[in-house]
Amino acid sequence: MLRQRRALPAPSKSLAESLMLQFLQNWEVFKNASAVHIFLSTKDETETRPLIELCWNSEKKTGVPVVLPDSFILGHTEIKSFKDLKSGAYGILEPIPEQRISMVPEMFDLVIVPGVAFDRQGGRLGHGKGYYDRFLEQTSAFRLGLAFDCQLIDKVPVELHDVPMHAILTESGIVEINS
Repeated sequence: MLRQRRALPAPSKSLAESLMLQFLQNWEVFKNASAVHIFLSTKDETETRPLIELCWNSEKKTGVPVVLPDSFILGHTEIKSFKDLKSGAYGILEPIPEQRISMVPEMFDLVIVPGVAFDRQGGRLGHGKGYYDRFLEQTSAFRLGLAFDCQLIDKVPVELHDVPMHAILTESGIVEINS
């Protein structure tokens, strides 16, 4: 899955991300959300900066994760600019400590979730450390997986502690999960 995602040609990736942005901005769940949690993407993931800018332009409080030192727990901080980001745990960008405005899981209406793979039953395959599953257990927010079409597969392995998605956003549209 990771190899497939890395192999996506830049023009295809860019087109896919543009389509995802259009689907998100026209989606009622997004329109009705007042606080959105979204990850800061790494090089191979779906680029999230345009999605974050959409949140800002839509006047939504926007939070990003911060890996708390020596734990498997995510903290959450409001992001208002890209200028004060630095590399944190696992090389993932996060706001510098001086610019952090703490947020709590209960504040979010929508959480946009990264993953290695997703399935149409809401299953999500993450990177195996459980950061997002622990966070998602603490919020009643709508859970939206963000992925390229090649990451949406028939079935991902799930365990009891895995928290399912409510929908998946790809360049083909939003797949709502019927539970």
